[in-house]
Amino acid sequence: MKAIIESLLVEMEESLKRVTQETFNELQKVERCGRVVNGILIKLKAFMSTYQFMNSEEEILFFKEYKPTFLKELIFYSELTYLESKKPIGKKEQVKNYYHHMMDQMQDFFARNHQLYIYHQLDRSDQDELLFLKNSKPVSLIPDYTIDFDPEFSSINSSNLARIMAYEDLTEYVRKRLVNLDMGVDTLGKEKARHEWTDSKSALIELAYALHSRGAVNHGKSDVKLIISIMESLFNVQVGNFYRTFQSMRGRKKGRTIFLDSLKDSLEKRMDETDMGYH
Repeated sequence: MKAIIESLLVEMEESLKRVTQETFNELQKVERCGRVVNGILIKLKAFMSTYQFMNSEEEILFFKEYKPTFLKELIFYSELTYLESKKPIGKKEQVKNYYHHMMDQMQDFFARNHQLYIYHQLDRSDQDELLFLKNSKPVSLIPDYTIDFDPEFSSINSSNLARIMAYEDLTEYVRKRLVNLDMGVDTLGKEKARHEWTDSKSALIELAYALHSRGAVNHGKSDVKLIISIMESLFNVQVGNFYRTFQSMRGRKKGRTIFLDSLKDSLEKRMDETDMGYH
């Protein structure tokens, strides 16, 4: 299962990069990204339809980590398509009020799913068997009626977790748009699109944490979130929940600094080749 899912993740990231590098307007890019993710999810569902979990740990891994990673992207692009297509064309204050209204709607969802949201924020795992098995009961006391769920591919808490993760990314997107409106700039313009981050999102997060740990930005006074925000704007990328990615890096059994190690190797190789007169 792991190998198939990781190959689908790579396919999804590479396909999304290709779409964002093409010369569509922003709304077209978002809509096409949604179609890419939907196609990947269809492949994932086809694979899982014939797959039997080896144990409860693997089942939890799928519904807590793997499935939400794909589904949150679909939700994000679907919601972003709606958000930007409905955005008013007019004065700055009208646009700001619209964004604030959308933020309020997302906060309502967080409030309705407060227990799951806190569990996710704290990166807990002690209640995983109650929350992320196929037959797990919903966390919220408010009924969540679903007649279209495929019980072999979906669970209430897994789907709600994916929406929480998507809304976190969307909230950050809206927050940046509000800042841009206040500053009178548009970081989604054509100039920005010339600079694309072409490595993995986890690689950017690893680099940002390294810069922060070294105190290399603003004499160490800038926090990780600000450093990542700057890099996102510079390289036209959204990394999502960087804290959870960092926690995953900490848990790596072999090589916790894969990207930094590869940077060092690449630079030393270039120096060696330069010494030998190749460049």
